[in-house]
Amino acid sequence: MPFPKQPKALIFDLGDVLFNWSPDTKTTIPAGTMRKFISSGIWGKYECGHLTQAVCYRELAEVFSLPVPEIAEAFSQARDSLAPNEAMIALIHELKKASGGNLHVYAMSNISMEDYAVLSTKMADWTIFDRVFTSGHAGMRKPDIPFYSHVLQEVNLSPSETVFIDDKIENVRAARSLGIAGVQFDDFSRVAYSLRTLFEGPVKRGYEYLYRNAKRFASVTDSGIMVSENFAQLLILDTTHDA
Repeated sequence: MPFPKQPKALIFDLGDVLFNWSPDTKTTIPAGTMRKFISSGIWGKYECGHLTQAVCYRELAEVFSLPVPEIAEAFSQARDSLAPNEAMIALIHELKKASGGNLHVYAMSNISMEDYAVLSTKMADWTIFDRVFTSGHAGMRKPDIPFYSHVLQEVNLSPSETVFIDDKIENVRAARSLGIAGVQFDDFSRVAYSLRTLFEGPVKRGYEYLYRNAKRFASVTDSGIMVSENFAQLLILDTTHDA
């Protein structure tokens, strides 16, 4: 039986998806203010390469009335907290293996060239990526549609062939507006289930279950009693045509 066409590529965000970090630092700057920093228009310009790190920190200091050295130290500590999400990386390896090596994986991140230079030194399995796209190099950032179009053009894929994963719903909605299958990263178990369904499909997984259990499938009653019989095996044989 032919299975539905599977997507050819995964596009992942980096921060808060494949890498975890903490805005809590030992400086006087609270986590809430750190999040305001990275949600500001100043930070957006920095991520696109329109501001240097030094200018970005200076402008943040002026807007938030904080010392530049304190801001710099807070971001230094935040970078030090970066750690790979090993469960997600393992899932990507699983999906790539299940695809027979046909699944391509890309990263698409709002991150400056300076910060990516630091991130790329972190101990993580970077071999999972076919290519990494950063806002700093592209001069564009999510959720701006041209950034998504740029990535699709560079990897020569149509939206229908692609799945996008990001923790921010506005970025996911932008991807969906182009016809990309968007998945919000809010809970690992839910996202893992969604990805396995998208790339393996329930029908395919059902067939694989039947093949694995051919000749050893046992029926179980509602009360948990295992029953040795041949009817279930005949159903499997009729479905799989595999004796």
